[in-house]
Amino acid sequence: SLMELTVIVALAGFIIGAINVSGLGFNLSLSLVGLAGGNIGILLLIVAAAGIVLGMGMPTTAVYILLAVLTAPALIQMGIEPLAAHLFILYYGMMSMITPPICFAAYAGAAIAGSDSMRTGFAAMRLGAVAYIVPFLLILSPAMLLMGSATEVLQVMITAVAATVLLSVALVGYLFRELGLARRFLFALAAMGLFIPAQGQVETLGLISDVAGGVLAAVLLFGEWRRTRVRQLPTPLSPSPD
Repeated sequence: SLMELTVIVALAGFIIGAINVSGLGFNLSLSLVGLAGGNIGILLLIVAAAGIVLGMGMPTTAVYILLAVLTAPALIQMGIEPLAAHLFILYYGMMSMITPPICFAAYAGAAIAGSDSMRTGFAAMRLGAVAYIVPFLLILSPAMLLMGSATEVLQVMITAVAATVLLSVALVGYLFRELGLARRFLFALAAMGLFIPAQGQVETLGLISDVAGGVLAAVLLFGEWRRTRVRQLPTPLSPSPD
């Protein structure tokens, strides 16, 4: 394991050295910021796509070092917390393991299960959909990194966990029973409402979306619980003719 890690780090060192000597790291950061036009949302999407592409077929250590040199400086230049920026690129560098067309983790699972590799890759992408959203929450809500008051941290943790559960229900299509497309869409809508953090530049929007998402989630959960409970009630016996 140490020899494998040594080779990986050594090769990554050659890449970092070439990037520093050529000035590619600095120029790439400027290019990414310029391409995004100063819009942090567009920049995050570009960096996320670059992380998935550059991370394809690479081990964790190598892809993180590469992305830390190439893309993290662009995020930090836009005023993003360095810890959040590095976690963002780490997440998306690793999401290449389950993102088709080169999804090594899904290929390994398909080989074990004897299933089609590409179908397994898309299934892995669907089951891991929450992991595509979490990095954006780290950027938008510093409380996710325990940066803030206890109330802010508790609030964002509760809403994030609830949104993750709701989105999982929507993607899997099951809660007490199988769900139709309409209900799955409503569960996904409630999850998206709870995912928007009530902090930072989107505080007002976050508060409104959290309340709306929470109310919709409560109505949906109560409805599903009530339907399941009614189905489980014993059927009353018909009165005897006597």
